Amino acid sequence: MGDVQTTCGCGHAGAVVSVQPRVRFRCHCTKCQAVYKAAFGDGLVFRRGQAWPVDPHRIRWIRTIRASPLLRGLCGACGDPVIAHLYGIFAIVPARTAEGLARPPVDCDIYYGSRVQDLHDDVPKYSRAWDTYAGLTGPFMRVLAAPGRAPDVARP
Repeated sequence: MGDVQTTCGCGHAGAVVSVQPRVRFRCHCTKCQAVYKAAFGDGLVFRRGQAWPVDPHRIRWIRTIRASPLLRGLCGACGDPVIAHLYGIFAIVPARTAEGLARPPVDCDIYYGSRVQDLHDDVPKYSRAWDTYAGLTGPFMRVLAAPGRAPDVARP
């Protein structure tokens, strides 16, 4: 059992994750579309302290909206998302970087009203801000309610 390291597209920056993710969501807001350079951001949610940057000096920290509770950590070299902190309580790691972790099914799609691509699945879709907050409450409470299980990897 051991920690799993994620990495950005160029390999310059990464995060360490100490537990298997239990919650996953896709965000269709225009900010995530720009940061992820994709139709949506696909995030795995952890308690803060269960995921952290490998080297914080390789990360450029930004807020895409001045008063946002989301602090995004982007690779200083390629600009890919590495880790984000929400309200100082949660850490969010891009699902696409989490090789070696069992990715849970998607809990919900948020800010779906801003989508650039329709998704035809049974995942709940929330379009407006208040719907989004309500839709994330249950999944985020699951992250807080249980400590998490260590990743199934052998330490060298």
